[in-house]
Amino acid sequence: MRSARPLLLIVVLACLLPAAAFDDTAETIANVKRFYAKAELPRERYEAVLVLKGMNSLDAAQALAPALEDSDFGVRRAAIEVLGGFHREDVARWLVDDVLGDHKNSRKTLLRAAVIEAIGTMEQPFAYEPCAAALSEKDMEIKLAAITSLGNLKNPAACPALTTIVADPDGALALAALDALAAIGSAEGAQSAVVSALSHPDWRVRARAIQAVVTLRLKAGVSGLIDRMEQEDGRLRGDALVALKTCTTWNLGSDPAAWRTWWAKAESAFVMPDPAKVAAALEKAKSSGHTQMAVAKSAGDKQFLTITTASESMLFVIDVSGSMDIPFGDAERLKVTGRTYPSLQRLAIVKEELAATIADLPETTSFNIIAFATEVKPWKKDPVRANILNKDAATQWVRKLQPLGVTKGGTSFEVATGMKVETSSDGATNTYLALMSSLGENAEDYGKPRSEGFVTDTPKNTYDTVFFLTDGEPTVGKTVDMYEIRREVQRVNQYRGVQIHVIYVGEFGGEDFEKLARENHGVFVKIGG
Repeated sequence: MRSARPLLLIVVLACLLPAAAFDDTAETIANVKRFYAKAELPRERYEAVLVLKGMNSLDAAQALAPALEDSDFGVRRAAIEVLGGFHREDVARWLVDDVLGDHKNSRKTLLRAAVIEAIGTMEQPFAYEPCAAALSEKDMEIKLAAITSLGNLKNPAACPALTTIVADPDGALALAALDALAAIGSAEGAQSAVVSALSHPDWRVRARAIQAVVTLRLKAGVSGLIDRMEQEDGRLRGDALVALKTCTTWNLGSDPAAWRTWWAKAESAFVMPDPAKVAAALEKAKSSGHTQMAVAKSAGDKQFLTITTASESMLFVIDVSGSMDIPFGDAERLKVTGRTYPSLQRLAIVKEELAATIADLPETTSFNIIAFATEVKPWKKDPVRANILNKDAATQWVRKLQPLGVTKGGTSFEVATGMKVETSSDGATNTYLALMSSLGENAEDYGKPRSEGFVTDTPKNTYDTVFFLTDGEPTVGKTVDMYEIRREVQRVNQYRGVQIHVIYVGEFGGEDFEKLARENHGVFVKIGG
């Protein structure tokens, strides 16, 4: 009998443990609901939502329902992502039947849009019908959610409807439809839409179509890329060139005639390269510091530090916070720039490089500069042409920039290690304000709760490319959380198509800024790391 007791104990524990685990889960869900209901700060509600990640139960999904219509964009996005990870049929059925199907929710736009987007990532085939039906909704937010979900569901049956939307004159809808076609990955179903979109009147749509030709490896798009390289100015000319080089793995330079002659001979027998080769080519372009705009510097290209661009409308956003006074301790870390400098101060190096870039700008280019620390200070209200007078004035303005809020007292060690910088309020780092300003958002909007969804209106400025230069994490502003900042940039820029390149001037960190660049089709370069 003695030998049977341990076995009996194991059996009893085996029966009790699942119940205990269940009780813990139920308690956690209950605690999240209580905490969320009383939380006033978006960050608190956001963290409460994340607690439910991976719980994958109907109870957890129902606890997320209030967050799907939260007044804060970042909280809603987090709820959509957490809920979308619940790959359960009962959860998806509840969302479709009890949430979307409830007439009381018929006017709750944010809730309906969030539900539609969430069910698109649950891998439930029956979700296709409600998502496709939502395409007929009048509200833009719901339409965009439906298009996104159809892409995530990867059902080729959606291609005809998405093809029709790509031709829509509304740039935001066309952009979303192109992204969905690329996500579905059906070259045959997407081919006509993508090729047609290469001639769309909205430059943002043409830019996304160029990317889609590469993603889908569309042989039928090669001729259209050559047309774009011949007809476009600025950034899209470079986009088309790098797309040709990437998707064909050929390099015939920047002369459209050379490409056209080659394609006339090669088209009939040409086979698009293996996807792995295309992916490797894309990664090589990014890792070498070049953008999706130009793999090699061609006539009309410009270069800021190690990033080459063909853009004709660009904005330089320069960090002048107190920490930019700190020198690099080791000049060897600056080899990536290929230049030597009279001073190792971070801002001094940036000023040298920016002055050199401005001097090389062709007169066809429009540009502007923003300096930022606690506040933002633009050089001009609007972009100006890069004629000799404007370039000279811009260079003089740049050379006068100094790090703000710097305490010059103390030992050299204290200054070098940052112990004596940013001691006054004007020398902090307001990354959020600087990024929103670069995207044309009004300063008076800062601090207001974000209840709206993606920005789909016409951009307030004409920049298609932003160079954002900073040396560290944000320290002041509406938010200093880089995840929240990236979410707000996503909200504003998802359908604006501005390319954001980030140059990080520092020995340590930069991971969040690298994500920011990649999320906005830009390049991340770390100087001194």
